[in-house]
Amino acid sequence: MKFSILPGETGLLLGIGGSGMSSLAHILMDMGYTVYGYDKKESEVTIHLAERGAIIYPDLDSIDIKKINFVVFSSAINDKNHELFQEVSKLSIPMYHRSNVLHKIFSLKKSISVAGSHGKTSTTAMIAQILLEEEYDPTVMLGGDTSLFGKKGGKFGNEEWGVYESDESDGTFLQHKAEIRIITNVDNDHLDFYHSLDKLQHAFLQYISPTLAGVAIVQGQDSGIKFVLNHITSENNFDPNFKLYAIFPKSEISNTETAKLIQSLTNKLADKFQMIIYSIEEGGCRFQFLEKEFYLSLPFSGSHYLTNALCAVLGSNVVGVSPENSIKTLSRYVGVKRRQEVLGIKNQVKVIDDYGHHPTEIKTVINSLKQELVDGGTLIVLFQPHRYSRTSILQKELAAALDFADYLFLLPIYTAGENLIPGISAETIAKHLKLKNVKLLKGEPSLDIEVIENQTKSGDILLCIGAGNVRDWGIVFLNHTKT
Repeated sequence: MKFSILPGETGLLLGIGGSGMSSLAHILMDMGYTVYGYDKKESEVTIHLAERGAIIYPDLDSIDIKKINFVVFSSAINDKNHELFQEVSKLSIPMYHRSNVLHKIFSLKKSISVAGSHGKTSTTAMIAQILLEEEYDPTVMLGGDTSLFGKKGGKFGNEEWGVYESDESDGTFLQHKAEIRIITNVDNDHLDFYHSLDKLQHAFLQYISPTLAGVAIVQGQDSGIKFVLNHITSENNFDPNFKLYAIFPKSEISNTETAKLIQSLTNKLADKFQMIIYSIEEGGCRFQFLEKEFYLSLPFSGSHYLTNALCAVLGSNVVGVSPENSIKTLSRYVGVKRRQEVLGIKNQVKVIDDYGHHPTEIKTVINSLKQELVDGGTLIVLFQPHRYSRTSILQKELAAALDFADYLFLLPIYTAGENLIPGISAETIAKHLKLKNVKLLKGEPSLDIEVIENQTKSGDILLCIGAGNVRDWGIVFLNHTKT
């Protein structure tokens, strides 16, 4: 259904406390819309939205639907039988998927779209910070909040460029083709929607199709992206304005398979293809670009942050920002809420919250934080599995990633509205673990806190990780006083 931008109208956003929907709400308010929202749970996010003027209801029955001009929903909302939906249909009030609204807004701008199984929020935030500091006043849509523009994840800017995080989870990321399209990596996630890794990889191939005008930027070292690049070499139709940038680690260039891929891309695309070679060094990343050598460092640990930052530098350069200026900005990168976010320190125990919920993300964060341990400290991981379907599909991979922890607390599954799958629980993961230091928790912060406290000591890091409300345990830990 066509979505018309008419500021002054009133929109109802269902699940407004979610990361993507809350960011969209901020953008709509910036544009002059009146925003109503529905969310069962009050949170920091909904409180902030209400402070800005959003009118938020904890139940659908309280909403006066006659005041609403349009309704926005996401793929997470599945209660289509609720009487509110029936009334909306009866009154002919248009209903739009969140992606339709997002893509319509960004069609008003030249845009940078960031997709990938992991790292897209951080990469989008890096580009946003670069463009903001270069006074581009971009429109921004993040899947997490940032201090860049008042602890929110979205803003509408007055200039011509925008950058947004593109959600591949339900295939809607293919609806809008940005001028600059970035892929960080392609991993075996969202298989409940795609049903196979092959179909997921082909969706990403379609996302950066060389038959479309624009610039594609990819991390060539990723196995899923190599699949995409190999298929690009078999394409016969190319848009004359298509250009591909691919970054590769120096250590991999001599690899036979990689060398063959690079040669095929060079033969097929000629000057439409540019390879950027980088090397990870202690404290940073060195790379060659525009016949110069650059050194990039960040205030966050982990090689994944550095490769994401390199994509941000390349994307910003296409817009018009010099690598030198981008690198200077990224040395002050402020980060995103729930991405290795330090919640606080108590009794010399650092508490960190992270959104990671896929095995690759979990392993990456664990290994990154282990590098920060000093003086005999240990990494204590508090993991909350996300969705029954993901736990069922990735149970062995989740266990293998969590085996890298020094000590593991497992919470019950955060359902995210999914129906129970018989036989799938936190114990499903536990049975595959090689790690012996494991304890299953009850799933209520007040009941679990003393067990967690008794395991921690000075110098430890407590990592609360998962896409649900695992952060609550970290906050309770910081505020709890032993009796």
